[in-house]
Amino acid sequence: MKQFIYLDTDIVTSIIAQAEKGYITQQTSENGTETQKSNDLTISAETEAGSKGGFLKILEAEAKASINGEFQHGKTVQSSTKEIVEKTLHDAAFDIAYSYIKPSYVTIGNQDNDEEGNYLEIRRVFDFVDFDYLERLFEEDGIIDLLKKSSAEEIEKSANEKTAECNREQLRKASTNIKKELKKAISINNKQYDDLSVIIKAFRGLIPYTRMLISSDGYLIPLDDKYFRVDPSSLGFKYGGEMTCVGMVTNIIGESTDPADKKNIFATMQFTVNEILRKILPTSEGDLCVIHPIAVFYGD
Repeated sequence: MKQFIYLDTDIVTSIIAQAEKGYITQQTSENGTETQKSNDLTISAETEAGSKGGFLKILEAEAKASINGEFQHGKTVQSSTKEIVEKTLHDAAFDIAYSYIKPSYVTIGNQDNDEEGNYLEIRRVFDFVDFDYLERLFEEDGIIDLLKKSSAEEIEKSANEKTAECNREQLRKASTNIKKELKKAISINNKQYDDLSVIIKAFRGLIPYTRMLISSDGYLIPLDDKYFRVDPSSLGFKYGGEMTCVGMVTNIIGESTDPADKKNIFATMQFTVNEILRKILPTSEGDLCVIHPIAVFYGD
């Protein structure tokens, strides 16, 4: 069984519609004044004639569940019930879409299928990056200020222990130097946090996404908040371990990649940005492979 963390239902629908040569043009639900209910599904004529049926069965089930939900439940319960039904149907739709795209399973060290347009299935222990969360750490009186304060106290404590071993004459001579060294040590300690803040802000300018997954072997997976099945703000805390991502390769940022036209300032700038990303992101590979995710989930 799969537990979906992320599911792009728009892509799932598109894959099935293309494979079954049909698509939904309209789905409406209207309440009558009493107990009447209408639910219309408008699909292409080609679908009715030649569909394999997977998509239509899902739509018919969704319509039937929606109608039953309207008659049998109050507004609050009805809304909850319909949401559960929709999620269940979308989960089933993913399996149908998966059977059409047949993604290549990527083992560690074997990236032969990393080409733009290919569908991949990647099972890894990903690093989850949430830029909103990271930026909040650097707010005034946030956790980073606390870490700086704690580190400064440790440095001062260590310095005090060393000066306690000196006699009065040694302490008088060394007092000025000790204060300078203490100030320098605290400054160096604080700088490592300040540098991290600069890197995070630079990332926000380079990557137009708030959240993403990164694997140690070079897979970069930007995530759109719209398609999360869980609260994305808690993902880094609540979820970890091995996950599976199914998606399409949309870009390869390679060490040997050059802008097609070096006279084109925009192409040159994009190449420079890509090089910065490739050097900063923690990966054991020379190339970064950007994946447009369809789904991220636990289980099989």
